[in-house]
Amino acid sequence: MRVAFYAPLKPPDHPVPSGDRRMARLLIQALGMAGHEVEIAARLRSWSARPDPARQARLERIGQAMAERLLRRYRARPAAARPRAWLTYHLYYKAPDWIGPRVAAGLGIPYLVAEASLAEKRANGPWARGHRATVAALERAAAVISLNPVDAECLPDPDRVRPIKPFLDAAPFRAAAAQR
Repeated sequence: MRVAFYAPLKPPDHPVPSGDRRMARLLIQALGMAGHEVEIAARLRSWSARPDPARQARLERIGQAMAERLLRRYRARPAAARPRAWLTYHLYYKAPDWIGPRVAAGLGIPYLVAEASLAEKRANGPWARGHRATVAALERAAAVISLNPVDAECLPDPDRVRPIKPFLDAAPFRAAAAQR
């Protein structure tokens, strides 16, 4: 199955190393090992370090425009070459997904989220726009993959939460152990 992958906090090919980038790469690798074809759908970094309403509004407009471009591009492909699911990794109020819910709805495919966090204390105030977008995305999600049980407790619909244990590629560790 072809999966459109998006990480609004930091794209998996971002030049600055981080645990978040590593986890995105591992999710892509795991999907590939399971036989899925993953394509990076967008590289828009919707993350904001501090609440800036003008920046947040600009990112929302850019995200909506990107969603429309992606829909045109995907619809121009043969049906077999279109994504069959959308997966957004690491969704929260500082990094909302302005693209995936719209594309998934437009293509009639499942919208999936991995590692979401919802902080109700952000429902009002300077982060309210990102919080509302996160709530809307989670309400649209067919399933939410949870890596952290603490985050899962705050999600709106526990019936859609699918817990998985954190994972990593153990091959480098096995290779190092073999060289001792």
